[in-house]
Amino acid sequence: MSIRTVVAASTIGTLIEWYDFFAYSSLSPFIAEYFFPKSDPAVAIILTWLVFATAFVVRPVGAVLFGHLGDRIGRKSTFLITLIVMGLATFFMGLIPTYAQAGIVAPLLLTLLRIVQGIALGGEYGGAITYVLEHAPAGRRAFYNGFVAATPPLGLGLSSITVVLSSLLLTKEQFATWGWRMPFLVSIILTALGVYLRFKLAESPVFEDIKKRGEVARVPIAEVLGRHLPWVLVGVAVAAGHAVLAYTSTGYIFTYLVQTAKRTPVEANIIVGAAALAQIPLYLLAAWLGDRVGRKAVYMTGLAIGLATYYPLYYLLPSLDLWLAALAVYVMVGATAFTFGILGTALAELFPARVRYSGMSLAFNLGVGLFGGFTPTIVQLIGTLLKNPLAGLLLYTYVVAAAALIIAALILPETKSKDVAA
Repeated sequence: MSIRTVVAASTIGTLIEWYDFFAYSSLSPFIAEYFFPKSDPAVAIILTWLVFATAFVVRPVGAVLFGHLGDRIGRKSTFLITLIVMGLATFFMGLIPTYAQAGIVAPLLLTLLRIVQGIALGGEYGGAITYVLEHAPAGRRAFYNGFVAATPPLGLGLSSITVVLSSLLLTKEQFATWGWRMPFLVSIILTALGVYLRFKLAESPVFEDIKKRGEVARVPIAEVLGRHLPWVLVGVAVAAGHAVLAYTSTGYIFTYLVQTAKRTPVEANIIVGAAALAQIPLYLLAAWLGDRVGRKAVYMTGLAIGLATYYPLYYLLPSLDLWLAALAVYVMVGATAFTFGILGTALAELFPARVRYSGMSLAFNLGVGLFGGFTPTIVQLIGTLLKNPLAGLLLYTYVVAAAALIIAALILPETKSKDVAA
């Protein structure tokens, strides 16, 4: 089986996962309107982002569950299951009733499906990164995993495009009443394609070798926490630094563009979707650089770009026209290309092969779940309390990103020459 086949199947599956996940962000103005009481729009937005955050809270649960399966029964079977669960949860999100139709049942169902999504995603990304890492040739591991890393902006861009196309093909009234459900419903087609491709995959050769030697971990998570806890903590910090940048520029940005910059939800999707799709090559560049100058330097460059640009660009957004706004968001999302383009590879290489799926997934999902998942809620809440939509950017995003930069500089090891079979 060629490395191209491995990358293609891993990438399309992970793309579907991120498309499903970001559809919620893209449609957050409609979710706030239809799934929560209309008496206070500001409260509805905060509740919308709290439901968004629930999926991140449970992602460590998915990391433990699917990490255990991935390190015990194999990489391939495990991340096939995560894809199916995620796809079905997203499809059913397009069918649930609104608050006007079902009252409190509506947000409860929404929350339940977000939790299912989060558990599945908790095992998906770690599985895809681990699978590609264990197939890639030495000296090219980061580059090939760069294609997996590029799936979040591609998924975000595709979800935004689906929203825009649905709004163009339907009347304004049709889109406002039921057309906003289409991105959730059409995801089932992508899920079916991903399942078809992943069924064709063989097991990771590194995992097969571990099985032959009789060295499969009995309780992977216990081994991770007992022997590799310091690297879990470093991984959490590194993942958190990326996450606060990512969900400030791809989550909170929708609320900011609509409420502060006075854009329509469709315009907000055009701005963010165009920016996300245009910066995909930056992910591959970051991954390519990671194999040459090292994972650590590339990651730190991304954090530095974010700290230098986020506040001034957010400040300018309300005064910019549509395409200049897209350019500003391109710069912000571009910073995350350098952090995320290399993040998965750097985290996976921190752990030995027998517990790699569990260790990488736990560190990644704790960092992203505990810090990134709450970013839109915290930034929105601080802005509401202080009556300044940029206050949360400084008091939360910048603080976490700066702390991650310091930890990476002082503690994160360089692993580009590590033997991943060990």
